[in-house]
Amino acid sequence: MYKVMIVDDEPLFRDFLRLKMDWQRLGFEVCCEARNGQEALVEAEKHRPHLALVDINMPFMDGIELAGKLKDRFERIVIVFISGHNEFEYVQKAVRTGVQDYLLKPFNEAEMTEMLERIRPKLPRLSGGREAVQQAADGSGTAEHASGQDMPELGSVRDAIVLGLRMKDADVLEEVRKAVSQLRGSTWGDEYADAMMMGLLSLALTFAGERGFSYSRVWDSGEDKAPYDRLKACVSWDEAEEWLTALYRRVIQLTEDVKPTKASNLFNAAIRYIEQHYADAELSAEQVAGGVFVDSSYLRRVFRKESGHSIVDHVTHIRMKKARELLLGGNRRLADISESVGYADPSYFSKSFKKRFGVTPTEYEQLVRK
Repeated sequence: MYKVMIVDDEPLFRDFLRLKMDWQRLGFEVCCEARNGQEALVEAEKHRPHLALVDINMPFMDGIELAGKLKDRFERIVIVFISGHNEFEYVQKAVRTGVQDYLLKPFNEAEMTEMLERIRPKLPRLSGGREAVQQAADGSGTAEHASGQDMPELGSVRDAIVLGLRMKDADVLEEVRKAVSQLRGSTWGDEYADAMMMGLLSLALTFAGERGFSYSRVWDSGEDKAPYDRLKACVSWDEAEEWLTALYRRVIQLTEDVKPTKASNLFNAAIRYIEQHYADAELSAEQVAGGVFVDSSYLRRVFRKESGHSIVDHVTHIRMKKARELLLGGNRRLADISESVGYADPSYFSKSFKKRFGVTPTEYEQLVRK
């Protein structure tokens, strides 16, 4: 059985993953759980998991930082990010840390199963006995690990790709070709190079997804294959480069024709209003709607459609994010921080903070100072 570690600060979601999936049937077992990055590092040392399912937004140490630390200690561990925040920058950073896949909440069992099948080839073989499994988990004694370390760092090229997509710049295609050319020094199918190619694909698909384009609009190959499977079906660097640049070309073409909609403009205006007024303890969906001059019921529908969550959920998210920043700054009374982020009652603020991050504000400060 492959060992799985679940890292998420939401207890209900950890329970969901552990109990709802038929892990044994799929050849996996949940060996440990953690509610933040610090706990995850301790648990990983104890249990040596083959697969880590990591939430991006966590207290003390976010998923990006945790992924880097896990890769430093366990070179062959497979990491999959799971997050409710479909943010382009997160995926960009995920690619740099060698993360193999990415799932967005909410997802169902079928989507989770499909992801497990995608990453299965990346997992170490279990037929070589306990010692072989341990070596695979630690990254020792493997030719693939050595080749991965020799591969070039693509950070600057990926940054140029991201900028090109945002600016709708056709020169981004040259940056994609440059990234592929830097990987051509390895054998087609090499584990590290394969992960980097999948990362480049993820950048394009996530960028397109955030702008409302489905896979079928981005790439219609006439085949019943997901984009990841289609890329893996390529048999050479030339074929992979041709397919990947065609996909990026399609993404650019789609975004060039997109004009801001009335709904997207309204949504962005509501976001700006919340950012400016989150400290108001009386802030409500009705007040936000009044601030952007629309009916509150209409704004609720637009907000839910554009973001996938409610106005109140977003207000809470912004307040908790700002509260964590203030706590990291130190030397502030809890009552002052509570008031600064829109909570008149410090006790209620503490309960809300613990619900979001799994620890109280005081516990958070103590852990940060260690």
